[in-house]
Amino acid sequence: MPPRPEPTEPKQTPQDTRQRRSNAKRMRANRLFQYLCLVATAMAVLMLIVLLASVLTQGVGGLNLGLLTQGNSSEADMAGVSVSLIGTIMIVAICAIAAIPLGVGTAILIEEYKPRNTALLKCHSIIETNIRNLAGVPSIVYGILGASAFAMMFGVFGPMGESRLSIGQSWYDLYQGEDKTVYYAPRQGSLVGDPDIVPASPQLSLYTTKTLNQKVEGLTWVSAQQIEPIRESILKELDAYENKLRDEIKNQRPDRRSPPEITPDEAVQIADAAIAAGTWQSDPKTFRTELISTIASINGLGFRELIAQQNAAVALGVDAEYRARVHQTIMIGKEPVRVDQKTWYHIALPFGRGVLAGGLTLMLVVLPIVIVASQEAIRAVPASYRQGALALGATKWQSVSKTTLPAAIPGICTGVILAISRAMGEAAPILVLGGTGYVTSAPQNLMDRFAALPMTIYYWSGLPDLAFQEVAAAGIIILLIVLLSFNALAIYIRQRAARHQA
Repeated sequence: MPPRPEPTEPKQTPQDTRQRRSNAKRMRANRLFQYLCLVATAMAVLMLIVLLASVLTQGVGGLNLGLLTQGNSSEADMAGVSVSLIGTIMIVAICAIAAIPLGVGTAILIEEYKPRNTALLKCHSIIETNIRNLAGVPSIVYGILGASAFAMMFGVFGPMGESRLSIGQSWYDLYQGEDKTVYYAPRQGSLVGDPDIVPASPQLSLYTTKTLNQKVEGLTWVSAQQIEPIRESILKELDAYENKLRDEIKNQRPDRRSPPEITPDEAVQIADAAIAAGTWQSDPKTFRTELISTIASINGLGFRELIAQQNAAVALGVDAEYRARVHQTIMIGKEPVRVDQKTWYHIALPFGRGVLAGGLTLMLVVLPIVIVASQEAIRAVPASYRQGALALGATKWQSVSKTTLPAAIPGICTGVILAISRAMGEAAPILVLGGTGYVTSAPQNLMDRFAALPMTIYYWSGLPDLAFQEVAAAGIIILLIVLLSFNALAIYIRQRAARHQA
């Protein structure tokens, strides 16, 4: 049997050589692109690690329970994020409530209800393009728009703080009696000069609380000319009290240059001697204890501090006597101070620089992101879903609401997560709106001023006290924890919706 011939390699043509070189070139380009992507990812992760390590190193020492429970303070040890955390939650909640329905509804309209008319279809395309462009507009531009549209409402309803359309707000004229007691008179108007304002008169009904449940009876209305003799009489009759008090304190100084030496027993004797020298219509027992304490604190003081504390001791008796003689006395013609009381549901037009305006401004920032993300999620739903629903006799809206929208919910949730996360960390729109990092109390209604965590951190980081740098870093950690917790909750909701869909 003849030997089998050795297999010969096929002859390489120039075309095969070019193909092999082309394949090798593509493989090298592919590997190069993979390496570039790996380097870019590594750099991004490295920068994130460095940033987190820096923040954690600087801020872990400032993390404590007081940081979560305390409000703003000018002292680093007393500063906390409770007020700004509540403000952040409120404006982000308003942003989500406004942006999600508007964004998803707009996406459904653009994707599922495209017009058939050529002119309308062209307008539809222009609107869709502009919405995508709006997603790239700097957030500070939206802050300017929010300040004009929501805070001032373009001046249509009058200047801020002088709104003529308000719900849940009661106005009062505040009168302060000669004895420093505060009285309130209910009023309808909020502006000085309103025609409903009635001048102060003996017939005016006044109350000692804003709840109007303690009406005051037996008020005495006097003029400035009538009150002046009362003041002069009080000062004249208390001259003996003042002179005795000053002489007794002077006697406790061995010489003019040395500070007084007053024991607790001597303070009691000086106070009783001064009270006995005066002419009183009030009961001196009401201020005797405080007078003794004030006299005792004079011991060892220098000349300037001595004079100030001595005058304070004299004023204790004079003020108590004056309040007793002019009790429930109000001066006619004294200009009242206009004050108000707001309920939790208070809303006024324009919105001003409050929580509602801040939330709606953030809504402008994230709305294009929600719309674009929802569009992509709806577009990713297979057309067979819609066709099957329509083939079974469903209407267009039934097909959208029962088939398309449930299938797109996981993708929509992803877009909403990204949008709300951006809103939570925005500071520029709030800054333009007039937000501040230093607010001492949490908002009580939608019109109240507020502080947001990013603004508070920005405020702390700009303070010259280095202790606030640690507090600012701790605030960043809290902001990251809140952000990650919110994202985790949203991801859980998205996965749950995806499981139900499957």
